Amino acid sequence: MDEKTQPLLQPTPSDPPPDYETSAQEHAQTLPVREKQPVPPAQARRPPPPPGALLDLPILKYMRTHRVILASASPRRRALLTQLGLPNLEVRPSTKPEDLSKAALGPWAYVSGTAQQKALDVYATLVDEAATAQSEPLPPPPSTSSSNDPTSNINLNANLAAERSRKDPDLVIAADTVIVTRDGAILEKPASQEAHVKMLRHLRDTRSHKVLTAICCIAPRADAQHPGYAMAAHVEETRVVFARERDGLPDDVIASYVRTREGVDKAGGYAVQGLGGALLVEKVEGAVDNVIGLPVRKCLQLCEKVVFRQNETSDDEEEEDDE
Repeated sequence: MDEKTQPLLQPTPSDPPPDYETSAQEHAQTLPVREKQPVPPAQARRPPPPPGALLDLPILKYMRTHRVILASASPRRRALLTQLGLPNLEVRPSTKPEDLSKAALGPWAYVSGTAQQKALDVYATLVDEAATAQSEPLPPPPSTSSSNDPTSNINLNANLAAERSRKDPDLVIAADTVIVTRDGAILEKPASQEAHVKMLRHLRDTRSHKVLTAICCIAPRADAQHPGYAMAAHVEETRVVFARERDGLPDDVIASYVRTREGVDKAGGYAVQGLGGALLVEKVEGAVDNVIGLPVRKCLQLCEKVVFRQNETSDDEEEEDDE
């Protein structure tokens, strides 16, 4: 085969790639780090805080000192919030089935309704758990042993977790992301390798698509007015353009990317912050973090509203009323 007809990517190993369920679980875990030699406790140092910890914003100060729940198992959403300096962020995914009708609701209402459903489910579950925990005695305090004793640290962490579980959540953040193709179809995560290849070819052949991420934030009302919580939601839209087949995205590149399994746990089947962004995407119009899974700036605005401005009407709510 001469240079002009060589494929853009070299053949991948003949070993079969892992199945989709296994790959999705692996991508949801923390990335592996290089092993280090154990350091004596006296020499151990805490890792430096993320740059976001230096952000001196009222809402971030509140979130650092209150019980904040991320109602999502997405490691990317967690990373986007953690970089703001939120060391005590709790992750509690919703277990409620995502069974809203796409056909009846349409893309925007579907993704917004799904995010609200997640937030309400987790908020109600945690409030019920707190009420149950408050009726039970706290575990005994840890013994005053050496700070270098790992058993003592484990007991201390268990006590802190027990104390947190007795407290209602101060803020719940939920999100949901879908892809909307040019013909109006709603795409979520690929179910198989064949579906994955078909999905990415369709996104390439239609060139552009929309990424919709709905955010929903809930906080308890200070005045306990019905229903007892304040809720705000928003749908962020970003346009993504894929490369053309003749501009470096032939079928063999898509097939090779699919075999990496990078996109198995992502709406649309690609990661804009990874190989997908380098190989598949030509340009992004709008917020890139929205494509990753959480538009951070808008998320903080919603958090501010439900925490500090519970009686104000948002622009989104006014637009809905006008309709």
